[in-house]
Amino acid sequence: MATVHRLDMGHVELPESHPRAADGTCPIFCFAVTTHDGTVVVDTGPRAGHPFIDELYAPQVRSIVDVLNGEGIDERHVLAIVNTHLHFDHCGQNYLLGSAPVWVTDEEVEAATAEFYTVPEWAEIPPDRRRRTVDGELIAPEVRLLHTPGHTPGHQSVCVDTPDGLELIVGQTCFSCAEFEGGPPAITDMHDESWLEVGQASLDRLRSLSPAAAHFSHDLAVFGR
Repeated sequence: MATVHRLDMGHVELPESHPRAADGTCPIFCFAVTTHDGTVVVDTGPRAGHPFIDELYAPQVRSIVDVLNGEGIDERHVLAIVNTHLHFDHCGQNYLLGSAPVWVTDEEVEAATAEFYTVPEWAEIPPDRRRRTVDGELIAPEVRLLHTPGHTPGHQSVCVDTPDGLELIVGQTCFSCAEFEGGPPAITDMHDESWLEVGQASLDRLRSLSPAAAHFSHDLAVFGR
C-alpha cells in the first residue's frame, strides 16, 4: 500500500486582480506518494527568480528536494512526476527531479501554449520526459490518474490506495475542503465561465468515489480528517 505525504512548498501573495485577493496569501501544497516501486511526486510548486512572478506574487518558496528530504524521501528515488496542471505554481520545480518522467495530459500541454497561461519555460517538458496520460491509467499499482478538467482544460487528479482506504489528491478540481464537502466549484476557479459544467462533473466524479481522505493544492484542511 501507498502513503500520501503533503509537502508544504511555501506561499504566494495574491495580487488585487486575483479573485481570491481578500485571502492575502495562498499556501502551496504538493504531494509525494511513496509506494513499493518508488515515489510519485504530484506537482512541484513554483520557483523564485522570474521577474514578473516575483513582482506580482512575491513567492516564498521551498526547494522540492529539501522538502522531500525532510520527509525522509531521496529525490533520486522519484519514480514519476504528475502535474495536475501546468500553471506556474504547480510545475516550476520539475527540473529539479532529474530525468523522472512527467505525466501530464495532452490537453494540458496544448493549453499551456496559450499566452499568459503559465511560465512557458517552467511548463515545457522535454519529449523524452513527457508521458501521455490516459484516464484511469495506473502509474504504479496503488496510484491511478483521473482526468478532472474544469480549473484547466487538461487538469487531472490522483487516486491512491492506502492502508486507510482511498485517498484523493484533488489538485484544483475545487479550491477548498469546504467546496469538496458540498456545493459547486467557484466559477472564478474555472478555466473560464464556459467550463463550469465540466468542472462540476469532475468534482461530482471525485465525490462519488467516497474517499477516506482528499487533499487540496491550496487548503490546509484535509477532507475526512
